[in-house]
Amino acid sequence: MISLLLFLQNANQEIANTNQSTKKASEEFVGAGQAAQNTIVDMVNGFFAKLPVIAVGVIVFLIFLGIAYVVRTIVATATGKAGIDSMLSSLLARISYFITIIIGIFVSIAVIFPTVTPGSLIAGLGIGSVALGFAFKDVLQNLFAGFLILLYRPFYLGDQIKIKDFEGVVEDISVRATKMKTYDGERVVIPNSELYMNAVLVRTAFPNRRTKITVGIGYGDSIEEARETIMNVLRKTEGVLSEPAFDVNVVELADNSVNLKVLFWTDSVQSSVRKTSDRVITGIKNALDEKGIDMPFPHMVLMTQEGPLQIESEAESQKSKAAD
Repeated sequence: MISLLLFLQNANQEIANTNQSTKKASEEFVGAGQAAQNTIVDMVNGFFAKLPVIAVGVIVFLIFLGIAYVVRTIVATATGKAGIDSMLSSLLARISYFITIIIGIFVSIAVIFPTVTPGSLIAGLGIGSVALGFAFKDVLQNLFAGFLILLYRPFYLGDQIKIKDFEGVVEDISVRATKMKTYDGERVVIPNSELYMNAVLVRTAFPNRRTKITVGIGYGDSIEEARETIMNVLRKTEGVLSEPAFDVNVVELADNSVNLKVLFWTDSVQSSVRKTSDRVITGIKNALDEKGIDMPFPHMVLMTQEGPLQIESEAESQKSKAAD
């Protein structure tokens, strides 16, 4: 009986302790909810109290936005009257526009949050710029390369350029990339950093371009006769410029021929170079054939015990069969 009484007493005590803990937890939960409610109410009240200041900050930003448009127009007009290239003028106008907007954002933040000083904003911008610099390294690299290309202008719109495996006409130069139309009618978008860091061949940088063609004649033919024949072809061919003067020089005593290098100048545009080269090569072949000057095929001679054995090339073999 005594044990039963003790058990019941302990059980009642545990139940009382549990009820007390539950009550305490409930009170803490209610207190936390009340604190959260008070915080939300304070935030809402603070927001509505800040509404006039926020409105002033927005108005200030809109004013700076209008100023940015005016500044961009003034810069574009001034640079245009100063004779600055249109692409560079557009770039300077855009830079001035964004700088004005950034200043407007700083001023608006300072109006809305008076405790924020320009020094803290600049410090925060400095830390953020480091992170952005790592994140957008390639973008910034192309941006600065585009600015330098537009500033120094190694080539212009409409120029024919070659970079690595790409060759064509420059269509557009922006601050990020340059668009080029290839001779096959395809568009290539090249990052400006590639153009700035690599060698670029500008084929139309000058009005005229020189073309080189190698012509081989037989060892038994007269070099001077061949030279004069080729020079006559160059004099008569449409598209070959007389100034700078064209020339024909012996450059090599090769295994099967005496090689002459034909040098002539044309207009620098690729289509003119291609068409004129076709006329020159066709004219030289026909003129040398008329003069009986040989343009030998490659051939090989093998020495055997019975004597030399000549092996004709496939082209020479076909020529011999045609003659028969």
